[in-house]
Amino acid sequence: MIYRYISILKNHKHPVRFVLARLLTLSGLCRFLTIPQKGYQIRFHPANLSTNLWIDPGFREDALSFFNAYLKPGDRVIDVGANIGDTVLTSSLCVGPSGQVIGIEAHPRTFSFLTENIVLNRTTNVALIHSAAGDQNGTVKFSDSRYDDMNQVSHGNLEVPVSRLDDLIPTTDSIALLKIDVEGYELPVFRGASRILSQTECIYFEVGEAMCNDFGYTPLTLLKEVALHGFTLFVHEGGTILRFLPSNQTFDPYVNIIALRRPETIRTRTDWSPSAA
Repeated sequence: MIYRYISILKNHKHPVRFVLARLLTLSGLCRFLTIPQKGYQIRFHPANLSTNLWIDPGFREDALSFFNAYLKPGDRVIDVGANIGDTVLTSSLCVGPSGQVIGIEAHPRTFSFLTENIVLNRTTNVALIHSAAGDQNGTVKFSDSRYDDMNQVSHGNLEVPVSRLDDLIPTTDSIALLKIDVEGYELPVFRGASRILSQTECIYFEVGEAMCNDFGYTPLTLLKEVALHGFTLFVHEGGTILRFLPSNQTFDPYVNIIALRRPETIRTRTDWSPSAA
């Protein structure tokens, strides 16, 4: 174990903060600290994402670039797999008082951290739902890993509620952005969201070969499911780089997909321009 940590420290960009983060987490003192982000604060909970943010407050900037570029005041956003809330809070700032963000998180401890972060920021345009999303209503088993941003449906002993998105969210409003990050359970989420998808303009989701295989389907099956609902698929490679999904795309370890009902939306909402290569 000690050799593993020595190796981590040798290769880490912020070795001193990494050690301090571990000590703060083990002592419980981390909970007294907050981490400044652009326009909001994140509590330093004993969670993987908040630990990484404390070590490097800017490490999520690229991952959040699409949210900041795409979302506008008055938009409606659904965030499935909201974790501790950095995408929820970023979206909340972008859509403003006239917009709304619905954050959905299945893991009970992570949901409590998410709730604390919303309260910490006195956010009034966010609604939170404690549930997994899938193609059925009832309960499912859920994992409880120390790497809590990678917890999954059907991979542990926690029992959590699960519902179809169509049942969780009865709104008839247009949805500007549906973000899904559920570690391979995306296909059941989409299959339980036919009505929500018909109201959605853009979907941001992750596709990984191993994660899909974990649940008995392939990335191609997932992408075909999304395309059947009338979306054009793009790969978000980071920053402002967006390209049409190529036929030879690989998904190892994963890629971020942006699905647009109307491809021209990306040009009207952002200064991004999709390329073919």
